[in-house]
Amino acid sequence: MNLVILRGNLARDPELRVVGEKRTAVVNFTVATSREFTRADGTQDKVTSFITCEAWDSGAVAVSNTLKKGDLVMVEGSLRNDSWEKDGVKHSTMKVRVNNFAPIVKGQGSTPKKKTVNTTEEPVEESVEDTVAF
Repeated sequence: MNLVILRGNLARDPELRVVGEKRTAVVNFTVATSREFTRADGTQDKVTSFITCEAWDSGAVAVSNTLKKGDLVMVEGSLRNDSWEKDGVKHSTMKVRVNNFAPIVKGQGSTPKKKTVNTTEEPVEESVEDTVAF
C-alpha cells in the first residue's frame, strides 16, 4: 500500500501550468509539516519538513483556485519517485501525487471546518469532528 496523508501549511502559492499536446493541467505546491519533540536534556525542539505535492487535471485546477501560501491543508495521495537525466547527470526526487485535499478553514464557532475536495466532486464543508483524525 502506498498512502501518504499530510497536514500542514502551504509554504508557497500553488504553481499551475499546462503540459503536453492535450494541454493537461498540473499544479505543484509545497506543504510544510512540523514535528515537536523533547530532547533527552529536556529542551523542546521542532523539525519542519517541506514536501513537494503535485495534482493533475481538474484536481490541479481545484488546488490552484482553493489554496494559497499559508493555508492549512490535509493532503491524501501516494508517494512517487520521479527520475530524469540532464547533461549526463541522473537526478531523482520524491513527491506526493495528490488524490484528495481538504483545506482547513476556521468556522464561525470554535470548531474548525474541513472542506473536502477531490477531482470528481464539488467541495463539501463538514465538521472536522466528523472526519478521521490526523
